[in-house]
Amino acid sequence: MIKRFILSVQKFWFAPAPPQRLALLRIATGGFALWYLLSRFEMLQRIASSNSSNFEPIGILKWMDTPIEPEAFYFISLALIGLNLAYILGWKFKYTGPIFAIALLFFFTYRNSWSMIYHNRNALIVHVLVIGWVASADALSIDAWRKKIKNGIRPLREHWRYGWPIRLICAATLAAYFLAGVAKLANDLAIEWASGSAMRSQIAVDAIRKEILGTDAPILFDWIYPYTWLFLVMGVMTLVLEVGAPFVLFRKRLAMIWAILTWLMHWGIFLLMGIRFRYQMTGIIFLSFFDIEKLWFRGVPSTKGSNQSQANTIGEGLPVVLFDGVCNLCNDSVRFLMERDKKKVFQFASLQSDIGQKLLKPYNEPNNLSSIVLIEEGVAYFQSEAVLRITRRLPGPWAWLYAFIIIPSVFRDAAYRFVSRNRYKWFGKRESCAFIPVSNRRQFLD
Repeated sequence: MIKRFILSVQKFWFAPAPPQRLALLRIATGGFALWYLLSRFEMLQRIASSNSSNFEPIGILKWMDTPIEPEAFYFISLALIGLNLAYILGWKFKYTGPIFAIALLFFFTYRNSWSMIYHNRNALIVHVLVIGWVASADALSIDAWRKKIKNGIRPLREHWRYGWPIRLICAATLAAYFLAGVAKLANDLAIEWASGSAMRSQIAVDAIRKEILGTDAPILFDWIYPYTWLFLVMGVMTLVLEVGAPFVLFRKRLAMIWAILTWLMHWGIFLLMGIRFRYQMTGIIFLSFFDIEKLWFRGVPSTKGSNQSQANTIGEGLPVVLFDGVCNLCNDSVRFLMERDKKKVFQFASLQSDIGQKLLKPYNEPNNLSSIVLIEEGVAYFQSEAVLRITRRLPGPWAWLYAFIIIPSVFRDAAYRFVSRNRYKWFGKRESCAFIPVSNRRQFLD
């Protein structure tokens, strides 16, 4: 019984995940941190230059007797921005990832040692502390790009080393909300907080304070204040989302619903009180609950159950490009590709050919003539992703086009489909497949 429980926990905690998901979390958290450091740069310098009587060190900086000299803090801020960029780009991440994570912890602790403690950035720090120490730069990074250039392109598969950090981030996020709910219940009002009257009073006091200070109360407050039952609903929902947070960890769909409702809760706080929890309102804090890589990457694995597709047998393991053999645009694109494929990395086949249909069959797309297809390491890529993955193997600046992968596939593929629908109208159509130069015939599988 105990052994079965341990095995189930291991299966859950160390479930495999694609490297792109962890990499996207690295980019998202790093992007938010960079936005904060740049947009608050002057404000942070003013705080560090203010009267030292406002400085009261907390947490890991409790040992400090005096604040850092403003000039030194200025250069520390610049160095942190540099580390932040290295974290986002995944440059020498083995060193810059952990250093940035620790530096960010110290930096925000120092910021909170001045005048007021801000807790709304704690989740960001925890997330970076996890991501900075794991293999989050194995994809979508300079390090990954350099490895591929040096060792050849070997697409990374799902692995538990990418899964457990995501689980840990989810658990840390849920724990933070659970503690917030416990704090409410531990307050003098305890469970009465859920009645809605306490929330209503709290929001009313905040609105009065804003009026006294010359700031208008949020418009939604004036509309909702007379309806006490709405505050009851919001109070109950808030406690359910916070105290019940740990119970969604083991149910993916339930966790996704929780993340969406909690995100809406933060927007409700903003509309009612004008309080901005930016990390939460952007949704970045909740990204770990979703398969975010599917917005960018949609490779289809072979249904044969093996990573070695029929392309490996016919095409000797090289990536295979399948294209519409009667489309002028497609043929011109293939000719363009062959001229730049000096190392003859690619093999080609027309979608109309028997071999093309045979190669597509394991991916349940045997009759799709509207998309260029790239079959690589047993995975088929379609539409815009196929094009971008082809360009990254080209020499020189052409490989830089792969940077467009950062655009979600829903937008990239829409543009691709627009061109695809009009390709015959704009570029014409052949009666038969194009003539293949003798020097390139070995690259064709037809």
